[in-house]
Amino acid sequence: MINYFKLFALSVIFIAVGACKSNDDNVFCAEIYIPMVSNINYVNENGKDLIFSDNPLYPVEGIEIYKIAPNDQHIPLSFTINSSQKFIAVNLEKMENGTFYIRLKSDVIDRISYTAKIDESDPCRDYKLKELRQNDKAGQYDTKTQVWTFKK
Repeated sequence: MINYFKLFALSVIFIAVGACKSNDDNVFCAEIYIPMVSNINYVNENGKDLIFSDNPLYPVEGIEIYKIAPNDQHIPLSFTINSSQKFIAVNLEKMENGTFYIRLKSDVIDRISYTAKIDESDPCRDYKLKELRQNDKAGQYDTKTQVWTFKK
């Protein structure tokens, strides 16, 4: 009977010590539910803004962003216009590789392909954009503004 009591007492002690373990390693990963976003702007060879200038070559009202389904159907992608910081924020699917299209004018359409990787340093192990390509030409990423710039 004494052996059972000792075994019971040791079990209670181990459970109590285990329950006191710090939860500092637990991380709440809310960003998993947030889509991967790409901030994009267009400039000409001289650096002049082509979307957000006073006389834009590509007015934001006419821009369409979509992906193409296997049956050739155009599926609109969700995006927002940030006029104050001068970029278009496109919500992308969280995957390693993807393609979407930006129609700047009826006769000006860019194919944008992207590459994303899981960030091993992020405790939530979420996808981070690594590269955006405009018609097979690499976009320029500004780490300060977090905007990808394409040249036309």
